[in-house]
Amino acid sequence: MTAPEETEISRRTCMAGLGAGLILVSVPGSVCAQGDIVDKHPWLMDLVTKDRFDRAWLNTLLSPLQPYTRVIQAMNRQAEAKPYHHYRTLFLTRKAVAKGRRLLRQHADLLLEIEQRYGVPGNVVVALWGIESRFGSYMGKHPVLRTLFTLATDYPRRATFFREQFRAFLLLCREQGWDPSTMKGSYAGAMGQVQMIPDTMRRYAVDHNGDGSRDVFGSTPDVLASIANYLHGHGWVRGGRFATSVDGSSVNRDMVSSSLRKMKTWKSWARKGVGVSQGEPLPAPEQKAALIMLEGKRGPVYHMVFNNFYVITRWNNSRRFAMVVREFSDSLIDTTTP
Repeated sequence: MTAPEETEISRRTCMAGLGAGLILVSVPGSVCAQGDIVDKHPWLMDLVTKDRFDRAWLNTLLSPLQPYTRVIQAMNRQAEAKPYHHYRTLFLTRKAVAKGRRLLRQHADLLLEIEQRYGVPGNVVVALWGIESRFGSYMGKHPVLRTLFTLATDYPRRATFFREQFRAFLLLCREQGWDPSTMKGSYAGAMGQVQMIPDTMRRYAVDHNGDGSRDVFGSTPDVLASIANYLHGHGWVRGGRFATSVDGSSVNRDMVSSSLRKMKTWKSWARKGVGVSQGEPLPAPEQKAALIMLEGKRGPVYHMVFNNFYVITRWNNSRRFAMVVREFSDSLIDTTTP
């Protein structure tokens, strides 16, 4: 056997941990241990000692990876930083709304079943589906392994978070039988039609069609139910309010809520002179709400937002994102809008 042949067989043996039932084996010799990545990044040691990943296998998997600067650049120029009047146009297009309405009708029975179970309306589920992956047509092109390892090692601002996601990704691969080197996703490591980060996917993806697999890549029932399960798990209130437009003359920037976690009762806002826009129903006196401001084309636009709006920010911690979900979901059932 030639030396190159020995190298290739050893490489395949190291990779067998994921390819053949995830039985992780130690492989003697220097082929798998060339340049000990675990020594270089001590935080990886928990994967060996606590999660029982084979050290040699980890070295073989990670040694070829080069820093992926594209994802660091993308993290530093996220779309959510754009003014709202521009940001919303990235998602609220005639084509997207028309497709969302077709899918809402096509999957009406499934969505009703999901709403009965989780309490989340079908139009909200479909809106998130459309925003996150264009209804499953685009699930990301970045190699998840390289992406998460880069963000875990070369993005100090959120390194702790991405180390947790890297661990969750490898655990997912072991649980689902995926080859980590082939998985693709977003620049933040989100995957599937739901674009969930690995830890979230492990917690909230569900097998709605009962085939034994939580397939958020190819199964529409699993995709839609997983979205609803996430919102339900983060406190979505069945039939609860989302947001209400506010009379801009009754508020100013200084009144905007610094945190959505600490909402005040509507009656306390009313005492400050806050009023809803003409035609909007008044919230109940004890209804908890927060005041937000978004950037309209002609200046600040104010909204009172409620619990279900806050739940959407648990999916993506952006007030702009949550308001796009509100607008998109409303457009799917309001046929007077484009």
